[in-house]
Amino acid sequence: MKPSMKRKITQTGIIHRPLPIETEYSLETLAKKKQILSSRKLFSSKQKVCLDFEHQGVGDFTISDQGEIKLSSPVVMPHWPAGAPDDGDYTNFGNVLISATLENEDWSDFNRMRIQVFPDFPGVTNPYLMISFKNEGTVKVPDIYGREGVHGVNLINHEWNDVIFEIEGLPRDRMTEISISYYLNGPERLTAGTMELYINEIKLEQIIEPEVSKGWVPQDNTLIYSHNGYSKDMPKVAFCANQLDTSTFTIHEKQTNNVVFTGKSYQNKTETGNFFILDFSELQIIGEYYLKLADMQSEIFQIGTSEVVWESSIWKSLNFIFCERCGCPIYGKHTTCHADIIAEHDEKQLSFNGGWHDAGDVSQQLVQTAEVTMALYEMATSLSEKDEMLKMRLLEEGEWGLDFILKTRFGDGFRATSAGMTRWTDGLVGGMDDAIARVHNHAYENFYCAGIEAYIGSKITDNLTMKNHLLRIAEEDLLFAIEELEKHGTGQKPIFWEHTYQTSESLYYATASWAASMVYELTNKEKYAEKAANWLDLMLEAQEKTGIKDNKTDELYKGFFYRDKSRNVIQHFNHQAREHLYLMALEAALNSQPEHTEKQTWLQSVEIYGDYLKKVTRFTKPYPLIPAGLYKKDEYLDEASFHLQHLLIDERAIEEYQLQFEQGIKINEEIALRKFPIWFSFRGNNAILLSAGKAASIAGKVLKDKELLNIAEGQLQWVIGMNPFGQSMMHGEGYRYAQQYSVLNGEITGEIPVGMETFRNEDAPYWPEFNNATYKEVWVGNAGKWMSIVADLYKITGKS
Repeated sequence: MKPSMKRKITQTGIIHRPLPIETEYSLETLAKKKQILSSRKLFSSKQKVCLDFEHQGVGDFTISDQGEIKLSSPVVMPHWPAGAPDDGDYTNFGNVLISATLENEDWSDFNRMRIQVFPDFPGVTNPYLMISFKNEGTVKVPDIYGREGVHGVNLINHEWNDVIFEIEGLPRDRMTEISISYYLNGPERLTAGTMELYINEIKLEQIIEPEVSKGWVPQDNTLIYSHNGYSKDMPKVAFCANQLDTSTFTIHEKQTNNVVFTGKSYQNKTETGNFFILDFSELQIIGEYYLKLADMQSEIFQIGTSEVVWESSIWKSLNFIFCERCGCPIYGKHTTCHADIIAEHDEKQLSFNGGWHDAGDVSQQLVQTAEVTMALYEMATSLSEKDEMLKMRLLEEGEWGLDFILKTRFGDGFRATSAGMTRWTDGLVGGMDDAIARVHNHAYENFYCAGIEAYIGSKITDNLTMKNHLLRIAEEDLLFAIEELEKHGTGQKPIFWEHTYQTSESLYYATASWAASMVYELTNKEKYAEKAANWLDLMLEAQEKTGIKDNKTDELYKGFFYRDKSRNVIQHFNHQAREHLYLMALEAALNSQPEHTEKQTWLQSVEIYGDYLKKVTRFTKPYPLIPAGLYKKDEYLDEASFHLQHLLIDERAIEEYQLQFEQGIKINEEIALRKFPIWFSFRGNNAILLSAGKAASIAGKVLKDKELLNIAEGQLQWVIGMNPFGQSMMHGEGYRYAQQYSVLNGEITGEIPVGMETFRNEDAPYWPEFNNATYKEVWVGNAGKWMSIVADLYKITGKS
C-alpha cells in the first residue's frame, strides 16, 4: 500500500473519521479539462437570459437583486408531502422545485450541461441538487419507472459549485421541460434556519470526446484494464477497440520507466465485439507498472499477491461501511441519528438505530447489516499476523454490527427487521417525524441470523462470554425458525420492502441448510446435521443436473438452480442477490459432515455449478463479467414468481420481459442467455455479479480450482475499471470514478453503487453520468460482498 494511503489512514485515527474524498482521478476533475467547442446559455443572471421558471411544491421562488434564481424553504415542514403514507414510511418532507417549459427544443448539437449553483444550507452536511428533464421525441424521457432523465449532484455548502455533467446518452431531440430542485431531508442536529439555493447560470455545451455511456465498445484510444492490477499468478490482459498500425505493447516499471515486458497484441472477435488483446500473463514480478500501446498509456497498476492488489480497497470499503453507521456520530457526516425509530413488540420498545444505513437513503435493514457483519469477520479472520491493525479495525466494525443483531432480537422469535427512512429525524421520541420499524417472526430471517450468529461465534477467540451467548442464541433462533417453517412452509413472506422478499423456495432451503450446518459445528448435535442434509437434498432438487442443450454447439448447460423443484422458473437475481448461499450450504455440509454418504453428490453439485460458470463467462469476453444467466421464454406466465422477483411493475412488464428475452443469446427455442438481467424498475448488477463471484470463490476453494478463483477475482476487476467505460465504480479507488447517488451522507471514499444497468430492453451495459436510484445509489451490502470475495482470495492465493 502506498505511503500516502497509510498516512491518510493514520490521520483518521485508524478509520474513526472518514477518509478524505479523492478528486485527482475523478471523472468530474477530468471533465473540466475537456475542450468546449460551442455553448448556449439557457439562463444567465448577468446577461439577462432567462427561462420562464415556475415554482411548484413547498418553499419559495424569487429572483434575487443580482438576477439570480433563489429557492428557499424551512429545514422541516410540519407535515408530509401530498401522497406520502400517513405514517411517513419511506418519505422525506418533499422538495423545493422550479420547472421551465421548453418548446420541443432539439439539443442534439450539445452533449454537456453546466450549472453554477450556490447552496446556503445552514448545518446541512450534504446539500443535494436534483436536475430533471422531459423529452417527447423518438425516445420518451422520463421512462415509465421515473429513473431516466434525473440527475442528482452532491454540492459543497456555502460556495459556488460548477456542476458539469454530460448528456450524450440522454434522448434530447424534443425537449419539453427542465426542472431543478432540492430535497427537504429533515432535521439533522446541526441544521438551523432557512435553506437557500442560488443559481446564476445554466448552459448547454458541446465538447469533444464525450464519454461513452452505452454498449460494449469502449471509447477510442482507451485501454481497458484492471485499475488495481492483477494477482501475479492469474491471467493478465488489457484490451482496446482501436484499429492499430502497431501490435507491439510494452509494460514499464513505475520507478525507473524501464521496459520489463514486450508483447504482441492480437485481434479477438467475441460476443461483445472486436478487440485487440494485450496479454502479459507471463509477467509475475511483484511491482507497480504502466502499459503503453501506440499513443495510449495506462495509469499505474500493481502485480502481486491478493494482499498487494486488494489491500487498499479493503480499507476504503471499511471506510464506506463506517461512514454508513446508524446511531453513531460520524464526523463530517452526521451526529447521532435515528434514535426515534421505534420497534414495538409484546408491550416492549427498542430504538431501531445501530448497524449501518442500507444505502444513500439511510433506510435500515437487519439482514443487510447482518450480512455485512459476517463479511467483516470473514475479512478479519483471513488476514495474516502482519495485518494486525487492519484486522483489529475490521473486528471493531464487525462488533458494531453484531451489537445491532443482538439489539434487534426480542428473544421469542420476533425481530425488528427494517425501517423505511429517507430522512434525518430529530431524535425525540413522540414527534411527527418518528418512524415505526417493522417487527416479524419470520423463519427466513431467523435461519439467516442463526447461521450468521453461529459463524461469528466460531470466529471469536478472546471473549468467551460473547462466544457462549452467540452459541446459545444461534441454536434458539434456529429452533424458532424451524417452528415457523413447520407452521407456514417456505411461503411465509416479509412485507414488500424488505430485502428478503424475493427469496425462492430453493434459496430458502439453502439458507436453512447452511444455518443448520453452522449450528451443528458449534453444538455437535446430530439433529442439526440431519436437518442440514435434509434441507440440502430439497435444495438440490431444484438444481439442473441433466443439462439444457445449446442447439448451435450441442453443449449442455447444467449446475444452475431453479426457484423450486418444479423447475418452471430459473433462479435469477435482478437487485438483491444471494446466489452464493447455494454454495455456502454445500461448502458447510462438506466441511461439517465430511463422512456423509451424500458427500460425492454434494461435491458433484459444486463441480457442475463451477462448470456452468466457466461456460457462460465466455459470452462476455474479454470482459470478466459473469453473465446474468439463462432465462426461459415463458417465465412471465408464472405470475406469483414474477411479482416476487420484480418490484414496482405493472402489466407492461409482461411485454418488456418478452422484448428483453429476445435481446438475449438464443441457446434454443425456449432458452436465452442474458448478459444482464431481465429487469424493470430496479436495475444495477454489482450485487448480482459480486454474489455470483462469491459463489465462484467458494466453488474454487472447495474444488481447489484456480480458474474459478480467477472468475471470482474478475468480478472485482469489472467493478474497479475492467468494464466498457473504463471507470472504477468504487469511489476513490482506481481511476475515473464519478459521483454517485448518496443523498444524505454525500460522497464517501470506498462507496460502491448498485451497479451498471441496461438501456430500456437492451442487453448491453448502460452507465450514463446521471445519478439516480437505483443504479447509481450507494449500497452498503456491496461493500460486504466485496470483502467476502477478497477474504476468500486472501485465504487461497494471498500468501502465494
